[in-house]
Amino acid sequence: MTYSRGYYAPDELVVSGETGSETANAPFGEEIATSADHFGIQGKYELSDRLSISAWGGLSLAHALTDGDNEGIAVTDGDDATIFNWAVTLAFPDLLSEGSLGGIIFGQPPKVSSNDGGVEDEDSAWHVEAQYRYRLNDHVAINPGFFVVINPENSSDNDTIYVGTIRTIFEF
Repeated sequence: MTYSRGYYAPDELVVSGETGSETANAPFGEEIATSADHFGIQGKYELSDRLSISAWGGLSLAHALTDGDNEGIAVTDGDDATIFNWAVTLAFPDLLSEGSLGGIIFGQPPKVSSNDGGVEDEDSAWHVEAQYRYRLNDHVAINPGFFVVINPENSSDNDTIYVGTIRTIFEF
């Protein structure tokens, strides 16, 4: 379990660490100083030598620290917003070769589910990812992957995003 408290100055708001929607990063708008209590829980269970499941969830309770205006909505010092995210992963150790790893991730990026002083995310974004780390030797692995974000910015009006990745991992 984790807990952290953050302060976010006007024009420097990243309440959800740039991983969620703009609303989740600045729930009261870009000009309102914000603090947040962040809670997280994570766990992993190995079903076998070849399969493990893990999951995590995050909850941020954001608090407006000044009065102001957020897209025509009056914000009052003390207004609150709730931001939530979660994911479930499956990992396949030694898939196809020893030291390699397959993985599947499904989850929801940070989303504002309630907000006293601003807008709430209308829809839910979904993140679906698959990747495979192929170990070339003890120090180098190649990691191709692919992910899809459905309803980016938590809006069904936005087109689905498709991204292919390839990483080289060096371990010394």
